[in-house]
Amino acid sequence: MLANMAKKAGYDVVVIDCFSDVDTQVDSLECIKVKTLSIKQIEPAFCLLNSRYKLAYAIYGSGFEFYSSSLKFLHQKIKVLGNTLEAYSAIQDKTFFFSKLKQLNIPFPDISFQAPEYNDGWLVKPMRGEGGLGIKKYKGLVESSETCYWQRFINGISMSVLFVSDGSSFEICGFHKQLITSVGEFDFIFSGIISQPELNDKVKSQLNVWIASLVTEFSLKGLNSIDFILKNDCCYILEINPRPSASMQLYNDGLIDKHMSSSLQNALGSISNLKEYRAYQVVFAETDTIINNDIQWPEWLVDRPHDGSLIHTGLPICSIIARDESEQQILDKLLLKQQLVKQLLK
Repeated sequence: MLANMAKKAGYDVVVIDCFSDVDTQVDSLECIKVKTLSIKQIEPAFCLLNSRYKLAYAIYGSGFEFYSSSLKFLHQKIKVLGNTLEAYSAIQDKTFFFSKLKQLNIPFPDISFQAPEYNDGWLVKPMRGEGGLGIKKYKGLVESSETCYWQRFINGISMSVLFVSDGSSFEICGFHKQLITSVGEFDFIFSGIISQPELNDKVKSQLNVWIASLVTEFSLKGLNSIDFILKNDCCYILEINPRPSASMQLYNDGLIDKHMSSSLQNALGSISNLKEYRAYQVVFAETDTIINNDIQWPEWLVDRPHDGSLIHTGLPICSIIARDESEQQILDKLLLKQQLVKQLLK
């Protein structure tokens, strides 16, 4: 996603990535595939690319939640666009983050850093994670409070808001409903988003006030998103994603320039909100799947896997992009496209 949008914005792109799918290779001058984002993998890959291309800037996506030392290395070697390492680390520190929400009078589901006495109505969540990995219903089993925390389950709508900020001010790009699926023992895996151009004014007003406080508190820069639960027109903040998120691909390619200018020049500019429904959905492997060499992928499909590759059960195969005039129409279109992908895979 980042490589594609940067290329469309006119930049030369090189990539370090754990998937290195067909799209990424097409959109980049060079793509180095790594097993993980650990410093042992990132450092030699970065040094090789830097020696070949004299890199100017870096933009990071998801996955560094587990590898802060790698992010620290990048900040030491190159101008990293977006949030500072200090802001990123503060947001990842759950104890500190939720204490700040409390100070700012921003609602969030009840949390505990010790196992609850009763397991009904609680989720157990990793201290560091992304995409819903590691989140599951708490069943009273012993968990390490050093690696996880507990959060009260609220039966509402999972949503997010994408915005760009310059450390003091911000502009909202749009609001989204999140699509959630179960993979193995995890019941809250992120599987896609649908834009919500008709969200009511009360919710928008709540979020505007809270985002203003959070931007100032953490000096947020560049593209960020906030995940929240919506129930009866009340919002409960779950987390800040202090980096470009998957929702940005629903918008025009100019968001990469917004990310750069807000990071380098403290300039935001105006942002055109979506007037139609747009969606992005991940297709996961239901069983171990080998990608046939003769598949003709449709143009609305992105993150295409390589011919002959083996995709294990529960891992992403590819992603679907769709747009339509209503949420129900777009849900129907996503379902139809999923069925078409399954037929292609057969």
